[in-house]
Amino acid sequence: MKEKIIKFGTDGWRGIIADDFTVAGVRTVSQAVSNYLKKKISGGRKPFVVLGYDTRFLSERFAEAAAEVFTQNDITAHLSDRIITSPMLSYAVVEKKADLGIMITASHNPYQYNGYKIKGPFGGSATMDIITEIEKEVDEVLENIEKYDKFLSISEKGIDSVVRDDFLTAYRENILGEVNGDVIRGFDFGLLLEPMYGAAQGIFREILETFNPRNLIEIHSVLNPAFGGINPEPIGDNLAEAREVLKDRKCKMAICLDGDGDRIALLGEEGNYISSHHVYAIVLWYLARIKKAKGRVIKSVNLSSIVDKICAKYNLELMETPVGFKYIAAEILKGGVIMGGEESGGLWAGGILPERDGMLMGLRVLEIICSLGMSVNQILDEIYNEFGYFVFDRTDYKTGPAQKENLKSLLEKGIPEILRNAGAEKVITIDGYKYIMDDGSWIMIRPSGTESVVRVYSEGGTEEKTKYLQELGKKIIDSVS
Repeated sequence: MKEKIIKFGTDGWRGIIADDFTVAGVRTVSQAVSNYLKKKISGGRKPFVVLGYDTRFLSERFAEAAAEVFTQNDITAHLSDRIITSPMLSYAVVEKKADLGIMITASHNPYQYNGYKIKGPFGGSATMDIITEIEKEVDEVLENIEKYDKFLSISEKGIDSVVRDDFLTAYRENILGEVNGDVIRGFDFGLLLEPMYGAAQGIFREILETFNPRNLIEIHSVLNPAFGGINPEPIGDNLAEAREVLKDRKCKMAICLDGDGDRIALLGEEGNYISSHHVYAIVLWYLARIKKAKGRVIKSVNLSSIVDKICAKYNLELMETPVGFKYIAAEILKGGVIMGGEESGGLWAGGILPERDGMLMGLRVLEIICSLGMSVNQILDEIYNEFGYFVFDRTDYKTGPAQKENLKSLLEKGIPEILRNAGAEKVITIDGYKYIMDDGSWIMIRPSGTESVVRVYSEGGTEEKTKYLQELGKKIIDSVS
């Protein structure tokens, strides 16, 4: 048996372009998806797949290669006629009644990377049962590569059979129907859009222009596969230029999206960073306090405890999931959910898809501030007054495989002495090791399942406490080799 060289992580397969992410690899995975679909679809019906791609180097070519393999396997393939976001591809799956969606993107990863996301027929990240079956088919193709040679080779028939399709029009109509346009229409405060050279560039601006804004600015809206030398993730110093433009143009808010447009962060009028935790708090607070919404609330285990406090006060059922939006999507599909989200910026608050969408969430925030006549910072002040101030931080540490395994062994034995002496009272092991301190602050240590990385998350009532918890996490990592 050949060594498995293609691995699926929390949201698809990713790798460095021309190293482990190649056209040949894309063809192999697409053949595996084809095998899966031909076994899954019965009754003589022809399987149907939709494909999209982002602004990364060779994304369109990778998408074309995947589409060619599908058509070689007698599977109908519709490929986007332009760069699109991941949520747009997800909507196309549902709107066109496709069996699966394939999105070529590495999301917020560095420019050297690209990736292959699989969307289920419900319009969200493929569930584990789908991924597990496809992984088995990947192994089958790799072990019997000669058997599939005719499908993996370039063919003019395959290229000619690929249909180029418009996925934007239907998506735009749907997203505009998700918010109260009368409330948003004609907003006159400065709004900055920061797509980070990603797939939302131009698209989000066009959607917002339907509301006739008086002061709308967009930056980094050109094709730049190197993303200006930064990772297309809306955090920290990656937003330095956006912060400068916001202050210079006196904007009241910036909406910042990641490379494939499914994650969001904001900047307030002072240039202050508003993380996904704060965005989650703003939208949930509005739904609970202003809209009196009732239902379930879902969050990943590494998301802010402000969510717990809001749910407790407004009597909302809260559920924590492992890290990864697919777990949140699974709960959304069960029904009764009013909001769900993860630490890394993927948020959901209604809509027909169980899918995170940065543009839709941006519209929801815009509707909230227009409805209340308050700035995003003023809303946050209301939340702080009601529930207390909170500061969240995350640090990623590169580790060797041996160090990571030794760390896991240490954490499995119970609360480390370093944390016990600092006031850790209990540990939650849903996905990693989350330690709750005696004052309600917390630290989470999570060795990655796919990378030689350990992530440390912490939250406290002050910046000093959050930083202190981060220092404890580093001491624990450094204590093993």
